[in-house]
Amino acid sequence: MARTASPVFPQPRLVSSTQALEEALRPLHNERYVTVDTEFMREKTYWPELCLVQLGGSNDLILIDAQAEGLDMAPLAALMADPSVIKVFHAARQDLEIFLHLFGALPMPIFDTQVAAMVAGHGDQVGYDSLVGSLTGHSIDKSHRFTDWSARPLSAAQLTYAAGDVTWLRVVYERLHRKLEQEQRLSWVAAEMAELEEPSTFQPDPEKQWERLRARTNNRRMLGVLRAVAALREREAQRVNVPRQRLIKDESLLEIAATTPDSTEALARVRGVARGLAEGR
Repeated sequence: MARTASPVFPQPRLVSSTQALEEALRPLHNERYVTVDTEFMREKTYWPELCLVQLGGSNDLILIDAQAEGLDMAPLAALMADPSVIKVFHAARQDLEIFLHLFGALPMPIFDTQVAAMVAGHGDQVGYDSLVGSLTGHSIDKSHRFTDWSARPLSAAQLTYAAGDVTWLRVVYERLHRKLEQEQRLSWVAAEMAELEEPSTFQPDPEKQWERLRARTNNRRMLGVLRAVAALREREAQRVNVPRQRLIKDESLLEIAATTPDSTEALARVRGVARGLAEGR
């Protein structure tokens, strides 16, 4: 597509206090839709550690410092639950998981531009930067994609990068929505997004985690042990908020299931199982 003129986007406003958050979000309740994105860290935790929330309105661009001391996120929860405001995401799964874990409920209603792009013929799981490029001819800054969002203070470059994830998203949403409305395919998007509206989509079932390991055996005893130890690892990882692979690796679970160690000593000999873990509860 030929490059279009750049829209004039609002100046970003960084919010780090509860009072400022209440004031900043109040006008967004009058919007037909807001664009939403998050920045988070997950390398050291089971649950995503929310660092920044970006919200784009027609006249407002709000960046919420989720790490700010004493910040009450209740005003954001109220906006996410407002049924009159559509929450627009791109590739919403991880963002929705964060909000479900934080607020105990999914944002409603939602619109995922990645799903809409698939319905519109842009291919499966198209990236945000690729979609912006194909629809507007503009490129997105990728330089801070792997930055440490938990470090403070956030730099001006980081904030500019984060803002771009919701400013151009408004352009993307409006163009996709218009195209799909003209082609009478908006209902297809709703059908594809049904899974994203179910909390169970984002709540891993410990009893099903063994399926991820793809054990190459039909031995029912081994599979039974694997199911049990994988479920135990998942519950413990959730409880202590540690990545499952950091707690104990997949390869170790498979070896435990294959050898069924019957003592602490035997368990400690399994590669990747520390003695402290073998002797633990």
